[in-house]
Amino acid sequence: MKKMTLIVIAMLLVTGASGAYGYFFIYQSEDSDEVEVQQEQVQETNDTAEEEPEEPEEPEDPPVEDNNSFFRGLRDECFEHNGIERCWILYVPEQTDETKSIPLIFDLHGLERNAQQQYNMTDMDRIARENNAIIIYPQGFGDSWNFRACCDPAREEGIDDFGFIRTLALQTIDNFPIDSDRVYSTGWSNGCAMSQALANEESDLITAVACMSMYFIGDQDSSYSPIPIMEIHGFLDPIAPYAHVGPTGFFFQQETWNTGAVQNLYAWKDMNGCSGNTPDLNEQEVYYNIQGFTDCDNGTEVSLVTIHAGTHNIYAKNDPESSEPGTQGTVDTAQIAWDFMSRFSK
Repeated sequence: MKKMTLIVIAMLLVTGASGAYGYFFIYQSEDSDEVEVQQEQVQETNDTAEEEPEEPEEPEDPPVEDNNSFFRGLRDECFEHNGIERCWILYVPEQTDETKSIPLIFDLHGLERNAQQQYNMTDMDRIARENNAIIIYPQGFGDSWNFRACCDPAREEGIDDFGFIRTLALQTIDNFPIDSDRVYSTGWSNGCAMSQALANEESDLITAVACMSMYFIGDQDSSYSPIPIMEIHGFLDPIAPYAHVGPTGFFFQQETWNTGAVQNLYAWKDMNGCSGNTPDLNEQEVYYNIQGFTDCDNGTEVSLVTIHAGTHNIYAKNDPESSEPGTQGTVDTAQIAWDFMSRFSK
């Protein structure tokens, strides 16, 4: 039997400046005298050779943002603000449609109440579900809000609630597909006063306010630019009286405030530059009426809703911390507030 023999002949082929060389491999199989010649050629370049330009790589398509990935549901969240842990309840309805405009609503609790109680009582979560909105229930320091004129312990400790709400709003706008031209604030009692104070000092951020059972206490801020304001008040309110009567005014937390629901309407009328001396809006319903001024600067309006038999709690549900009943569904104040706020955009 023949044995395979391998003969290798290496030849260097020089072809000018290209530096080409090749190897020839010659094989002889054991079954044949035939010689097979294979050539393997390698191309290399020297320092003087010109390289052909490489084809540029096609840029990758940017990742498609999946808005379905943002959180939906109800959860507690916190961050640190001015060295203090500040918390809130976030509610993003499961049916939120990210392809449409998503408003942001703040709902602020009353004095000696908390964010969870506000969520349970106000029915604003239903408003969020029905209107493709995201809602936040912030928690005040010591169950209170510092709107400068009131209220302790937040005021006593110098808590910056204006900065807290603003930071929270901007963070939420960054994290969710929020329409930044539709940021609304509502609230009850101390939370209502805080909402109106936010309108005064954060009018570049807040689009409109509609809140329950308290007035704006303070002076017009130099940065204020008119935004729509609605205050909803019970005529029989024993905590924040509907009308300012008597020489002492409204006494609360060692402060005397010479105001009432009607005075509050006219205070905002002046701040918003509304025309006329008497309301040009008067709507009468069985259980409530709405009066207000509609010809105001920046296309804004100012309104007062009077709940005829309303007390301090004018939500449909009861306040668990008080024997005072809500409206028991005779007046849907959450819907009234939303119908007003949602008409406006920056």
